[in-house]
Amino acid sequence: MKKLSISNFITLLVVSYTLSFGCRITLAETSTSVGASSTSVTFDSSLLNMVGSDSFDLSYFQDGASDLPGNYKSAVYINKILLGYYNIEFKVNNNKKVYPCLSRNLIKDIQLNPDELPISIDKNIDSCIDLKSYITTANVNYDSGTQHLDIILPQAYLYNKARGEVSPELWDEGINSGIFGYNINGYSSRSHGEDYNSLFANFRTGINIGAWQLRHNGNYSSVEGGRENYNAINTYIQRDIPSWRSSALVGQSNTSGQVFDTLPFVGLHLASDRRMLPESQQGYAPQIRGVAKTNARVFVRQNDQIIYETNVTPGEFLINDLYPTGFGGDLVVTVRESDASEHSFKVPYASVTQLLRPGTIHYEFTAGKIHSDNLLSDPDIYQATYQYGVNNAFTSYGGFQASDDYYAVQLGGAIGSSIGAFAMDITHARTRLGDGVEPMDINKKVENITGQSYRLSYSKAISETNTNLSLAAYRFSTDGYMDFMTAMQTRDAVSLGYSPDLISRSKNRFTITAAQSLPENWGQFYLSGSIQNYWNQQGTEKQYQLGYNNRYKFLSYGLSINRSFSSIGTEETNYLLSLSLPLGKSNFSPQMMVDLSHNTNGDNSQQLAVSGVYGAESQLGYGATITKTDKGGTSHSLNANYRGHATTVTGSYSHGDNYNSAAAGINGTIIAHSGGLTLTPYVANTFALVEAIGAEGASVSAYPGIHLDSNGYAAVPYLKPYQINEINIDPKGTPAGVELESTSQKVAPHAGAVVKLSYKTKQGSLILVKATYNGKPLPFGAYVTDSQNNHIGTVGQGGILYARVEQNSGKLNIQWSELENCAIDYQINEEAQDGFHKLNSICH
Repeated sequence: MKKLSISNFITLLVVSYTLSFGCRITLAETSTSVGASSTSVTFDSSLLNMVGSDSFDLSYFQDGASDLPGNYKSAVYINKILLGYYNIEFKVNNNKKVYPCLSRNLIKDIQLNPDELPISIDKNIDSCIDLKSYITTANVNYDSGTQHLDIILPQAYLYNKARGEVSPELWDEGINSGIFGYNINGYSSRSHGEDYNSLFANFRTGINIGAWQLRHNGNYSSVEGGRENYNAINTYIQRDIPSWRSSALVGQSNTSGQVFDTLPFVGLHLASDRRMLPESQQGYAPQIRGVAKTNARVFVRQNDQIIYETNVTPGEFLINDLYPTGFGGDLVVTVRESDASEHSFKVPYASVTQLLRPGTIHYEFTAGKIHSDNLLSDPDIYQATYQYGVNNAFTSYGGFQASDDYYAVQLGGAIGSSIGAFAMDITHARTRLGDGVEPMDINKKVENITGQSYRLSYSKAISETNTNLSLAAYRFSTDGYMDFMTAMQTRDAVSLGYSPDLISRSKNRFTITAAQSLPENWGQFYLSGSIQNYWNQQGTEKQYQLGYNNRYKFLSYGLSINRSFSSIGTEETNYLLSLSLPLGKSNFSPQMMVDLSHNTNGDNSQQLAVSGVYGAESQLGYGATITKTDKGGTSHSLNANYRGHATTVTGSYSHGDNYNSAAAGINGTIIAHSGGLTLTPYVANTFALVEAIGAEGASVSAYPGIHLDSNGYAAVPYLKPYQINEINIDPKGTPAGVELESTSQKVAPHAGAVVKLSYKTKQGSLILVKATYNGKPLPFGAYVTDSQNNHIGTVGQGGILYARVEQNSGKLNIQWSELENCAIDYQINEEAQDGFHKLNSICH
């Protein structure tokens, strides 16, 4: 149910009383909206006024006005589409008609097209714009019951926007702030009498000053008895260029990998940002799935560098928050079990087709040096890519790379058709290895090696058969072709006196990912696979995965088969049957999971796990697992995590034959701003800093566990950059005597920004005063103001006055006409009853 303001309530009572006991009505034009022609109604105030006939001014309710003058939080709709929530001031003109004032910020949010307006809106007016005086065909209607302000405008006067588009003028670059995100976890195990202890910490820190952002992302790791290591993944300064829908970066980062593979560099980077486009014009991020037998450590490598490290509990795990990964380069996942055993697998990763909307341009320019621990030196890198949507069916793209004794040029195109989307490109590369090198033919000395790589990719979703062929890509490279990193590694090998054939050169590569939904309730099949071989390496690498998922009533089940072949001839097949069943029907009922696995090496395992969440905000998570394997015996493990208001704490313990292990960690973010330090249990890139002084304890509805702290601040994570985000505050939990003037705001932040949303609060004591004037109750509907002339309440039936006062004693002014008023002296001595202080007084 919507809350009804005091003034709306008074309006309703006035109309009800008048219709019940008598009124004088003069019919004119029929309407009930502010700002439109309306019914002329004259009320007989003597039926309501306890003091004298016509002493209470009811003229505001004539001509269809539906509210009293003042400020009201209202939902503003433009042509029936919600624009946002605004404080709207209602004023009275010379004819005593109540009309809404539109601020310049509101007019800007409407995004009127000035070239189409019949009259240019005066830029010198800031506080009150009467829209109908500029656009006579506009309708501005206010409904006090729902607190909706509906503005109807000719479509020609508005910018023609794509669905979901947010004007760059509305993007908020945020406040000056500091960000410290952390993920710290420790791991300890003892296996066969040997100890293994490690510590890993990831830090994402930054400083925002205006539109400029300084960022540093690094990992610290140490192993007892081994070396301590700090890896600075990237450090850079960045700012957006909204007019170009782009961002500029100087420092250490990675190229996007949209045309060429991802490369780590130090230098200058200028690129368009697809997130700045409307959501309806945007468009893949890899997910990693695997199975752990015990409480294990998972390492994710790309280009031989660890980009992710975490603890996982026994059973199937999912990693879907890699940051960032780019769009090219295989991911190698290593699972280190508690008994020190390890197993690894690859996640094939290839670019999706490059189709763009007509007229859309994506570009990227990089100039600097390669920064990689896998190279002996830091070679120069100059790279530029360009993609252009020619029309609905064709997109052209290409680029070039250049460095010391290396260059590559790519040209390609993407076609969208009824049978699917295709992308085909060719890359020509030349590598200079050096004088006197004998790379492939011992009878011929070669200085320059040239070659080509041809790539064809395809994707299609067939709605008729519920088939989703996510990606099928084939690449063939000639003997002399090398991509950038292969060329640099080969040059390093040659400089050390080794044969260039020491570095593998890809020949054929094929990847596929597909899913097929079966009719009715027969479930879904999925398939993925990759095949790759090399010019200068024997054998072929192959990996296939076939799976089936379905559900029967409350039981979910799945079967998967994973078969892999290495280039040296080894092969392995893994079978996994998974069952999942809730142990109850409540929201807090735990989930039971059973995994049965078998592989061709003769290893069988059975796993039973129970997990669940508890708490009003699901802040406590827990789990217990029993695992039995033919080779490893039986193991037991416990794990738990608790998401507090300031940080998230995790812990686990496992025990098995000849080993035991334990892990613990914390993660969260600290934001420094002018109001102090604000902590949140989430780690993110873009935040909203909510400020509501005095409303500590209130929850923010965007994500569970976010509450206003003792200083009146809360940090809301995971905002969508350049898109509208609505942030709501739930007043439940606020101290008595505190009232929020508004509970919802919208904001479109820049990526990486900390945007501040201030919610004004009214603090004080609630009083109910039964007052009389000349021995009679005060006039119904009279205004109540404080000593600063702020409107704080209204007189209701029986002369009872409701108001919120900041001081325990003071004076209230009561006014019911231009000439008649009185004052009340109040003193709060007793404790509140039902949240109110009830007083009796005489108005003098």
